[in-house]
Amino acid sequence: MDTKLKNRHKLAVVLIILTLLMATANITSYYSLYENQMKEEQENSRQAMLRSEDFLRQFVQASWVIYLEEDRDVSWGEEGTGYAGMSLEDVIPSTLQEYDEFYPYLEYVMADGDGDVISQSMAPTGEDLTEGDFSNYTIALNLSYDGNGEADIRVRKGPDRAEIAREFRRVLNGLEAGDYWGEMPSEYDIPMPANREFTFAMTEGNLWTYLEEHFYYEDGLLPGDGQTHIFGLSLLVAAAALLYPLVKSFNTGDEKVFRAPLEVVCIAAVLVITAVCVNAGWMIRRSDGVAGPLDLAVWFLYFAVVYWAAGNLRRIFVLGPILYFKEYSLLVSQKCGIRKGVKEAWETMGRWRKRAMDTLLDLKLSDVNNRMILKVVGLNFVILAVITCFWYYGLILLVIYSAVLFYFLRGYFRDIREKYDRLNMAAAAIANGDLKTEIPADTGLFEPVAESLQKIQEGFGKAVEEEVKSQRMKTELITNVSHDLKTPLTAIITYVDLLKKEEDPGKQKEYVEVLEKKSQRLKVLIEDLFEISKAGSGNVKLELMDVDVVNLFKQVKLELEDKIKKADLDFRCSYPEEKLTVRLDSQKTYRIFENLLVNIVKYAMPHTRVFIEILREDDQAVIRMKNISEQELNIQGQELTERFVRGDASRNTEGAGLGLAIVKSFVELQGGEFGIEIDGDLFKTQVRFRDLC
Repeated sequence: MDTKLKNRHKLAVVLIILTLLMATANITSYYSLYENQMKEEQENSRQAMLRSEDFLRQFVQASWVIYLEEDRDVSWGEEGTGYAGMSLEDVIPSTLQEYDEFYPYLEYVMADGDGDVISQSMAPTGEDLTEGDFSNYTIALNLSYDGNGEADIRVRKGPDRAEIAREFRRVLNGLEAGDYWGEMPSEYDIPMPANREFTFAMTEGNLWTYLEEHFYYEDGLLPGDGQTHIFGLSLLVAAAALLYPLVKSFNTGDEKVFRAPLEVVCIAAVLVITAVCVNAGWMIRRSDGVAGPLDLAVWFLYFAVVYWAAGNLRRIFVLGPILYFKEYSLLVSQKCGIRKGVKEAWETMGRWRKRAMDTLLDLKLSDVNNRMILKVVGLNFVILAVITCFWYYGLILLVIYSAVLFYFLRGYFRDIREKYDRLNMAAAAIANGDLKTEIPADTGLFEPVAESLQKIQEGFGKAVEEEVKSQRMKTELITNVSHDLKTPLTAIITYVDLLKKEEDPGKQKEYVEVLEKKSQRLKVLIEDLFEISKAGSGNVKLELMDVDVVNLFKQVKLELEDKIKKADLDFRCSYPEEKLTVRLDSQKTYRIFENLLVNIVKYAMPHTRVFIEILREDDQAVIRMKNISEQELNIQGQELTERFVRGDASRNTEGAGLGLAIVKSFVELQGGEFGIEIDGDLFKTQVRFRDLC
């Protein structure tokens, strides 16, 4: 029983193959007929184009352009709007462009009313057109203009001369003069040629070459009968795919090949059927109406795909639409994992689309790399677009282009690698402590990295310099603190020993006074150290209030008046007329003014003037002080604000070098700015407070 069923199935397979072969043989047997029909339709299309208004109008425009180029003395336009000084290109650019395309295929002679030749084409075929010999031409005509510019046409040679003459007269009667000139300005009224006769002729090769290059007509399209024939055969094959499974003994229709997913069937059928039907006319013309093995194979494949697609879609009637879509649609089927895959692919595409949009929005054309990439992509697009225009020869060009692109990219990436290696070596040298290594100048794509590396190099250099300076200052700090603490302490120890041995009450009293003075000096030094330490750590609580800066300064100056007189200094003070109130800590500000004035009293040259200026600048209170230094200042102004730094390098004068450091700390704690400027022996300080009330 099984053997019988298998034989029946084999018989069904043979029947299907015979059906496909019969359909293939039927369509190829009509090749010769359809080839003749296409030739006839092509010829009819060419003849119709030969009689078309667009083609015949070219002769009219040619006669006018030839006339205007030869008769330059013709007056143009209405009175006051002459053509003098202008060229034909200025007035009728579009018409001249059409004439330039038409002229290479045209031969002509222009004669006057008496028959005298005025001009003729530069490359005649050898015949004298004035003699009426048109044996070597496919189309020839005479276009004549009388004294009033009225045109008449006489077709001397051409297919269906009467029809061409009729259409030509319709062109002359239906078109107004201005229509021939396209973009001609309305103020130019160019006259019709007068007393001129033009003889135009075109050879067969020139005629059809011009029409093929500049006009469209049907060529290579399968005629309507052929399209109907293919459609009918396709229906018969599809009907066979639906009917053969109804014969139970054939045992066909349920094979795996007819259980393909719906989407695969539709895509494959559309691609194959469309490709064959669109190129059917080309296949017939290619073989000159004789079917070859390749044609038989293509048509057999075509009908096989039709049968296969119909056999798959037959299951819609067998199972019903709902069950069929659930079983065989990739997008609907619950059993098929593609549904989930399609969903994930769609979500992935959405993420890519969002990322692409974000990239486009963030794209900065000012970036050199972005501009370079856009230029390369644009150039590559242009090259590939040009290559695709060469059809089969484009494959050869594509191979050559790919080879050139490979060698270019290999050289480009080799250059990138060399620049990367040089930059990497410089980075390794810096990492090993060589801060003077030279960063490569030409780094191309890595230029931002080179700039960052150079900044790191400069930063490391500054950090090392600052560290060296810090170590030097620490050494000087220990030396200075030891000196400033040791001096009063040594004096105290000495005078204590003297006091123990001295029995004279007068001497004892004198020693006690010295001990008190040195003790106070040591106390002040320790208090200054404590204050500068707290200020540096930020552990200072400010008691802010509205402070009259001028009055506070006057109070400090008054309390130091004795020292000022003793130093023999002439203070010249300048105060603002209005009250200058700032939100400050009065005690800290008092100490600022006191330290600045004490610094002046200590180091200013006796018998000189000191200039004090307090004023308002915008929203700031400014205090400026200037004096002449007694000692030569060979130090930067900012260094004087460091701890234990004094203008008296020998440290012979009284002081610990903390005064200006305390001033700077207290000013900055209150949101102000403190600066020192040294100009020769001129010493200038400036304090700025921002918080005006």
